[in-house]
Amino acid sequence: MKNILLVDCNAEVTRTVASLLSDTCKISNRAFGDDFAPGSAGMIILDAQGGIDTPADKISRIRKACAFRAIPIIVIKDGDDLATIERLLSAGATEVLSLDAPAAACRQILQGHLIPNRTPLEKEMAYLTPFIENTVTVLKKMAFVDATFREVYFSDVLRTYGDISGIIGLSGTSEGTVAVTFYWDLARKVIANMMKVTEDKINAEYIHDGAGELINMISGSTKKQFKGTPFHFDLSLPTVVVGSGHQLGHPEGSSIAVLIFDVGEQSFVLQVCLKPKKETKEQAGSVETEAQ
Repeated sequence: MKNILLVDCNAEVTRTVASLLSDTCKISNRAFGDDFAPGSAGMIILDAQGGIDTPADKISRIRKACAFRAIPIIVIKDGDDLATIERLLSAGATEVLSLDAPAAACRQILQGHLIPNRTPLEKEMAYLTPFIENTVTVLKKMAFVDATFREVYFSDVLRTYGDISGIIGLSGTSEGTVAVTFYWDLARKVIANMMKVTEDKINAEYIHDGAGELINMISGSTKKQFKGTPFHFDLSLPTVVVGSGHQLGHPEGSSIAVLIFDVGEQSFVLQVCLKPKKETKEQAGSVETEAQ
């Protein structure tokens, strides 16, 4: 049974959500605070009736507390102002929903977001494992940081909620993209260690350059292990994207493997989208069938 966490939800919203999901989910309610943690929540529902600034800040902080886990954040808010909705989505909301919509539609939307993301097949781990190992190795050797791989899932969402991403295109025998995403505080620590200076010496430009160099090193070291295999690739020049809620240029319609790593109590994520060019239709169909 999924755990649904209601945040700052008034009595009416609580009753409505309970009527929609209580037969299949366990529902609890709490107030938002500085110590917020999602725990085992399979979905978070935030009541954002009223203004926008405070809800957007709450969403951003809740999303960061999720530590890149694929936890849907559903924002309950009346109205259909597109600028407001986009701002909430950019802050980290998965969906902005009005409970004035028909009950059947609301139930279907909420239950749809409770469907878990796909985990990798064994054949997909053949190319993901080298990325995992080299990410840990590069962070250890170049930044003196112990990174621990936590989990992986597949997503088709291009938006990411860290503060800065380094992304690099892959082409050749296989093609795709790989990107690393950090929040500022961990990025500053990692880049400072790479440059062998204290964190107070690190500015935005250094972090920007460091994120590009880091994804280049991770991809370059992984490339060597794929030589002579269907997963071998060449590297393009890395690019860097900044800003919470930014979108990454993964190939459209591709499945993205989201690899989460922990560094102490902080987290970062590596996104890998890689597909051999010569994959046959039969192989592609086999992967799709096994995923179902």
